[in-house]
Amino acid sequence: MSQKESHPLDRLFYPKSIAVVGATPKEKTIGSGNMYIEGAFRQGFQGRIYPINPDADYILGFKAYPSIRAIPDDVDLVIFAIPLSAVIPVMEDCAAKGVKFVHMFTAGFSETGRAENAEIEQKALEIAKTNGLRIVGPNCMGIYCPEGGVAFQPNFPNRSGPVAFVSQSGSLVNDFVKKGTYQGLRFSKIVSYGNASDLQPHEFLEYLGQDEKTKVIGSYIEGLKDGRAFFEIAKQITRDKPLVVMKGGQTEGGTRATMSHTAAIAGSPRIWEALCKQTGIISVDSVDELIFTLAALQRLPLPSGNNAAIFGEFGGGSVLMTDVAEKEGLTVPSLSKDTIRRLEGFIPLEGHSVKNPLDAGMALFSKYHFIKLLEVLSTESVIDVLIFIQQIDFFHRMFGGRTGLKMIHEMTIEAQELFKKPILIVLERDENPRIEYLRQELEEDYHRAGLATFPSFSLAARVFVNLHQYGNYLSNQKK
Repeated sequence: MSQKESHPLDRLFYPKSIAVVGATPKEKTIGSGNMYIEGAFRQGFQGRIYPINPDADYILGFKAYPSIRAIPDDVDLVIFAIPLSAVIPVMEDCAAKGVKFVHMFTAGFSETGRAENAEIEQKALEIAKTNGLRIVGPNCMGIYCPEGGVAFQPNFPNRSGPVAFVSQSGSLVNDFVKKGTYQGLRFSKIVSYGNASDLQPHEFLEYLGQDEKTKVIGSYIEGLKDGRAFFEIAKQITRDKPLVVMKGGQTEGGTRATMSHTAAIAGSPRIWEALCKQTGIISVDSVDELIFTLAALQRLPLPSGNNAAIFGEFGGGSVLMTDVAEKEGLTVPSLSKDTIRRLEGFIPLEGHSVKNPLDAGMALFSKYHFIKLLEVLSTESVIDVLIFIQQIDFFHRMFGGRTGLKMIHEMTIEAQELFKKPILIVLERDENPRIEYLRQELEEDYHRAGLATFPSFSLAARVFVNLHQYGNYLSNQKK
């Protein structure tokens, strides 16, 4: 463990020993504890791993033990991948052993709505409280911490980064990691906490707020058992780190679904909206908005305003683009007479537009004119951000394959280095597999250069407004 232990949750993310109850010698068994052993192995876990199975000698190359009590050493974290009926006996073993943390992958507790199942969850909680043991879950995927060597999927990246994520849903975590990794995100710590019978989301958030490895935090929440504690912790976190939250259960149907998913009480959408405004939480409505907002927070400075200059090769789409921008909360101001005059000096008026949005046409084909275009827009005092719509199919046809796309890529990076105003790059997804492949290549190149890309103009606008609102919140807190 590379960091100094100073927080009660440190050993959860940086355990020195892990026991997995429900590991099996059978290969590729779905729902077994083997994925946790494989995950730790792939992450390069440096501690001790103890598979628990009374009918096995070795599992995945590790010596197996018949029970938790049979392990000769101390155990920091025990993972339950067992039937519901076995939970209480194993909890009693953990208590007797002095285990610090239990993660229950096991499902079928209070989320089923059955009283007898909820009683098992409550009994496990009572054992934990009596013996100073903490529970993650039940009904959850658990912990992913690359630096600590812990993961619940073998294919998760083993290189850490500044993004943390706390989620009530386990399946959403898997989707988040997959999509986020492709967008260039790397993670410090991720928690899937399920029913939250013991450890609550605000406790994980409080830990991440203090964590030096974490710079931005995302979360998916269906319901809160202690809204006041969450409010206080969120307000404390957002002073120093952005907190981006997607809230489930904001409709009548969604509320019903949360009860059967994680037994959460969703709460009023109006109360949630008010909580976000008072705490500085960035509220988002989709996984894509969540991921791209977190990525933008890493790659862009917080803007002082939300006035956008939009440019590219889009013909008659400028009116619709302006409508979309302003519906999302962006302002598309008119350019000054001096700026228009300067643009007219090198952009032909026939078939193009030097208004905002700006149909730059042939100016995009010349490095000199391209740099000149961005220089003029960057010196326009009313503009806070430049949004470049890159039509991959168009550039591919006009420039001739990868060579042309590489030229656009290099010009854009050079322009971002020359001018202080941020550039958002829109690379719209394409139904043509060949063009989509080229788009993804270009997207990865931009990510390596630290530039923010978006698969749609509306998402780019929404994310930039999210950053602007958070910046406004911080400014108002200083007054």
